Amino acid sequence: MTTAQQILIVFGTLSITYGMLLGIPLTRVRMAAPTAPRHLVVAHLSALMQGPVHISLAFALDMSALASWIETGAAVLLVGGSSLFVAGATLNWLQGVGDHFVERSPGWYLLAVSGGPHLIGASIVLEGVASASLT
Repeated sequence: MTTAQQILIVFGTLSITYGMLLGIPLTRVRMAAPTAPRHLVVAHLSALMQGPVHISLAFALDMSALASWIETGAAVLLVGGSSLFVAGATLNWLQGVGDHFVERSPGWYLLAVSGGPHLIGASIVLEGVASASLT
């Protein structure tokens, strides 16, 4: 197993665990009210979704024809982007932010900068898998 795969699998497992842990305050809120704070729901669901995505990408890297240092860079970018996204949503929840676009909250900035690393990392993995598939 490559370093990139290990990074993705470890982060994916941590992400799933964090998403499950966010289920505790989410359950507490829902026991007392018919709705939950939007940012708590986003943090919970995104952590739960991103975990399996990262683990799946680790297996996709088996097909990649890229150099291992490039794959590791892509894994770091993906993990960084996902960490920023979940941290932004969590921060918005903890600060009781309403509309983070209007408020330009600190969480909004984390969410905003998460896009670049996500897109670059995913593009690199896609290139590695596609180039190997076409040869």
